Parts: sequence; C-alpha cells; structure tokens
Amino acid sequence: MSGGMRIAGHVQDVFLVLALLIGFLAGSMWLPASGRAMQQPESRAAEIRIVHGIADAGPLDVYMDGSLALIGIGFTDTSGALVFSSGEHELAVVPTGANRENAIAAGTITLENNTQSYATLLGTVDAASVGIFPVDERMLDQERARFRIISGIPDAVGIVPVFTSGDAVSEPLAFGDASQYAAIDAGVYDLDILDAESGVLLLSLPQTPFAEGTTTDVILVGQVGDASLQAIVHSIQVEIARTIGRSAQIVTGECGAGEEAIASLGAVQTGQGDQVGTAGTVPVAQGFGVAGIPFSALLASPHAVSVTEDGEAGGALVACGEIGGTLTDTGAMVVALEVPDSGTPSGVAVLAPALEDPHATGVSVFLIADVAPEGEQATPVAAND
Repeated sequence: MSGGMRIAGHVQDVFLVLALLIGFLAGSMWLPASGRAMQQPESRAAEIRIVHGIADAGPLDVYMDGSLALIGIGFTDTSGALVFSSGEHELAVVPTGANRENAIAAGTITLENNTQSYATLLGTVDAASVGIFPVDERMLDQERARFRIISGIPDAVGIVPVFTSGDAVSEPLAFGDASQYAAIDAGVYDLDILDAESGVLLLSLPQTPFAEGTTTDVILVGQVGDASLQAIVHSIQVEIARTIGRSAQIVTGECGAGEEAIASLGAVQTGQGDQVGTAGTVPVAQGFGVAGIPFSALLASPHAVSVTEDGEAGGALVACGEIGGTLTDTGAMVVALEVPDSGTPSGVAVLAPALEDPHATGVSVFLIADVAPEGEQATPVAAND
C-alpha cells in the first residue's frame, strides 16, 4: 500500500484517511496520563478502538472541533472502546505538544451509527497507512473462539501466519491485509509469522490465548529491518450460544472410562418445523458439528462420540459410541450410539473429513429423542387390556 491507506479494502488519500481514523475520537474527553480517553456513554453511535502501530512515530495529540481531545497515543497502545455521536466533526492530528498549525492530518469526517471497529495506524511516518477493520460480533458456540491476523509490516512483501504444527492460518497477507475471521476451539495456541517469499521466521507467538466466547485480533506492527516487529493481541467478548437441552462432544478414550471432551459438536435437538407424514412416529433429535481434529487422528487412538444433558439438567451421559468400524464407499464412518450400561441402541453418529477443511472432521448425530440419561429409567407405559 505504498503512499496510500487501506480502509475496508479500499485505497484512499493518506491525509483524508488519517483524519477519518482520529475523527472517531469525537466527543471524547481529555486523555489522562495513562493514554486512554474517557468516553461519554450517553450516545452509542460508533465504537472504535485506536491502535498505534507506527514504530518510528512518537506520541500523537488529537484536536477535535478546535479543542484538544486526546493526548499522547504511543506506539503499540490500544485505546478502550470509544463511543461517539454521529455527524460531521473537524479534526487535526499533531505530534504531542505541537500546535494545530503543525497538523500531519486535518479534515472533516462523518461518523456512522452502530459500528465497532479497530482503527489501526500502520507503516512509517513517511508512508503512513490507516486500516479500518470491522469487528465480527456475532454469537459464538460454547467452547469456541474466533480470531484473525492483521498485517501491518511495511517492509515485508507478504507474511504467512501458521500454527506451529505447520497448518497455515490464511493465504499470504500483504501489508494492510487481514485474514478472514476463523472459528476454532477455545484454547492456547502457538503461532509463527513467516516471510511469504523466503519462509524465514519473522516472529514467534507462543501460548497465544483464544478464550471461549471472544473475538481476537492479532495485529502485527513495526518493521523487520529495525527489529521493532511486535504483535498486539486484543480480544473482545461476544455472546455465547448456550446449548439448551442435549449436546454432543468428541471425547478421548472409550465410553464409560472417564473420557475427556476435546471438541464440542453443538446441540442435539428435534426439528422445529411442522409435523408431516405419518403421525405418531418416534421423534429423532439431530445435530451437526465440525471438530478441529483430523479424521485420521480420531482413528489412530481411542475416541468416542457422546451425548449429554445440559448442565442445568445435571450433565448426565445420554448416549455414547466408540469411533471405529468399516468405512462407507464415500470414506465416511457410521458409529452406533448406545445407552450407557444397558447397551441399548439409541442412535448413530456419522463422521467424515470436513469438506471445507481436510484437517477437521464433520459429525452428524441422530438420537432417539426420548432416550433416558444415565442413571434413569424410562417410565413404562401400561398396556391396554
């Protein structure tokens, strides 16, 4: 992005875009010594988090509508969520302590309602770039997280983020690019940032946390040449879709052997549509989920598919089936689910490598809906005389 700025995938004039960045600070109060602005909560028009990622720039001050609004944003600082009114505002950005006449950017900006984004100041002083990156605030399933990588490394032609295991997170990213958000099992991961051309390791990010119910952005800033390369990891909590009723999991070991859940497959529920066809048929609950585990790994050591009640109902085991057997003609596997202890068939699970990700496994679960959980017996129905 030589000489330009990227905003939501479009290249704009440098000064106009820099003005857009700081314009989101409209309505904020004077910045205390900590470098974080005080927000005014009475109107939620737009939420913005400012990220300063220019290694060779000192702290910046911001004037809004002629008044000093922000003091001393420093390299690698990320502001809190700043909330501002909609409409037009005049702004100016200057090196800390300088007058408005020395503004490095000035102009009129318009703020829009109901947005939340990162505004990332990237590159170098001589070739500054600002990226506006909207945050994915959609609800996440239990035990899941989402993340993306934003590249702000001006002296790298491209970078490839990979898990230390070797799996690439995305296609190569040029300066100012962001990967698509990816949903993964919540946990702690080791990441490496490689040069796209040479494959040389540029930055190692061990033990990077992706917590349940968070949207995490990993923003790469600074330069390779002057050893200022760093990663800013910032997470935003989003709503979690709590499973109501029964849910399925992949567990380690054999059924009934103190197995540990390693992947959530989501809810197992009866259909919510209209009743059609023959009346009085046995209801079947269904569920589908994708586990971030290769199909081959599930076959290499003992694993099972289990179905449990939700926590409010005690979390009892309802059905379980050990993964193993004969493959179908299409390479899938059908596993019988059984009621714990009794061995009574209660449904099936169908497993196959996920179409969109060969390193993941798609699992469909079909369960007789009125199966009693472990430790309970179904209520007998008296026969008519």
